[in-house]
Amino acid sequence: MTSRRHFLKTASATTLAAPWIGWQTTASGAPSGNLRFANFGAAGRAWGDLTEMLQAPNTTLVAVAEVDLGRTKQLDEAHPGTKVFQDWRELLDKMYKEIDAVVIGTPDHMHAPIAMAAMQLGLHVYCEKPLTRTLDESRRLRAFASEKGLMTQMGIQVASSSGNQTAVKLLQAGAVGKVKAVHSSCPKSWGAMTPLPDSNEAPPATLDWDKWIGVGKMRKYIPREFHPSNWRKRIGYGTGTLGDMGCHIYHTWFMGLGQPTTLEVTSHGPAPVDGDSWPLDGLVHHRMKGNTFTEGDFNFTWYDGVQRVPAEVIALLGPEEKNGEGKVIEKAPATGTLVIGTTGVLVIPHGGMPTIYRDGKKSDEVIEAVEAGHHHKNFADAIRGDIPGKPLTNFDYAGPMTEAVLLGTVAMRLKGETLKWDEAAGKFVGSDAANAMIHEEYREGWKVEGL
Repeated sequence: MTSRRHFLKTASATTLAAPWIGWQTTASGAPSGNLRFANFGAAGRAWGDLTEMLQAPNTTLVAVAEVDLGRTKQLDEAHPGTKVFQDWRELLDKMYKEIDAVVIGTPDHMHAPIAMAAMQLGLHVYCEKPLTRTLDESRRLRAFASEKGLMTQMGIQVASSSGNQTAVKLLQAGAVGKVKAVHSSCPKSWGAMTPLPDSNEAPPATLDWDKWIGVGKMRKYIPREFHPSNWRKRIGYGTGTLGDMGCHIYHTWFMGLGQPTTLEVTSHGPAPVDGDSWPLDGLVHHRMKGNTFTEGDFNFTWYDGVQRVPAEVIALLGPEEKNGEGKVIEKAPATGTLVIGTTGVLVIPHGGMPTIYRDGKKSDEVIEAVEAGHHHKNFADAIRGDIPGKPLTNFDYAGPMTEAVLLGTVAMRLKGETLKWDEAAGKFVGSDAANAMIHEEYREGWKVEGL
C-alpha cells in the first residue's frame, strides 16, 4: 500500500534529528465516516481554518504543528490534549497513518513543502492562499495532486459565498455581454518602503526560529518584522498585498471568465527598496488571453495601497452622486472588482453581492442569488465522496489562478519591464531576471522531494 524512504538529517547542532521528506505513496481512499485532520499553525488564519474545518460534520482534529508554542493558548483551552509538534516534519512522520487530510495555515513560504510532503503520504490537502510562493511550486503541486487523484482546496473562503458564486454565474451567463476589461483593487498595504532595522535580539523562548524559517533563507530574527504576521511584507516569506488578497479578489472574474491566461504583465507601481520587502502601492497590468467570454484579448489591472481605479473607469457607473449629508456615494468598492463588458459593468465588492450598471446607472433587474456554501465542508464532502467531482477551488483551478497572481509579484520586482509569459512552457520569454524568480532552491537540510 505504502512505500517510503525515510532519511534522518540533523537540522542543526542544537536540535534533534528530524526527518527529511522523501516519501512516495499512492493516494489514500476516502475515509469512512469520521474525517481526521492535522492543522499546520495554531493561531491567526490557521486557527480560523481549524475552527471552520470542525464545523463540517464528522471531522476530528488529531494533531497540530506550531513553531511558536506561545501561540497555542486557544488550542489548549478549546481542544485540550491535542498533540502538538513544533516540527511539521515530525508530525507527518509520526501521525500520517492516523490522519486523512491536512489543513495548512502557515506563512506562504511553507505552503508548498508541507502540501507536497503530505500529498506524498496520500493525504488530502487544504492550503491557504496564495497556494504557493513561487510559480514553479504551484505547477508542481497541481501536477502531483492530479496524478494521485487527491482532493485539494485552496483557502479562499469567500469563493463559496453567495456574492462570489452569484457573480460567477452572471459572468458565465453574459450578464454584461462580452468582457473588455477588468479592474481589481484592495487598499491594504503589506510591504515597506524603508529598509529593515538591524537587531541582535534573540527570538522568544517559545519560538523555534530555525523551524519558522523552514525552507527559506536563514536570516536574523527581528522582533515584529516577520513573526507573527509581518512576514506578508517580506520577499522570500510572503507575497505582499497582491499575494495576500489577489486570490480572494481575482476569484470571481477568473472563474467567471473560464480561467484566462496571462500573455504579458507589467508593474507600473513603485519598485522594492531592497531585496527584503515588497513595495507598497502596487499597480500591475496584465494582458490576458481572450476566450468565448471576452471580446478578444483583454486588459486586467490590479491596484493596491493608495492606487485607485481611474476616474474614467468609475465614470462608467454614472455621474457623481451625494447622500443626504453631502458626501459622495462610492459606487465602486475599495476592495473588489469592476468587470467592463460590451453591454454593462458588473461591480463585485469583496465578499458582497454584485450589481449591474447599464448606460451609466444601476440596473433595476432582479439578480437571483446563488446559495452560499461552506468552503471547508465542501473539501470534506469531496473527500468522503458525498459530492461529485472535486472541491470548488481545487488545485487544478487554484494553481492557474495563483499563477496569475504570482506573475504580478514577479513584475513588481522588475518595475517597468513588460514580461511576456509562455504559459505552455511555464517561463518568461527573453527575461533571465524574471525566469530566475520562477524557482528558488530550498536551504540545505530542508529540501522536499518533488520541489
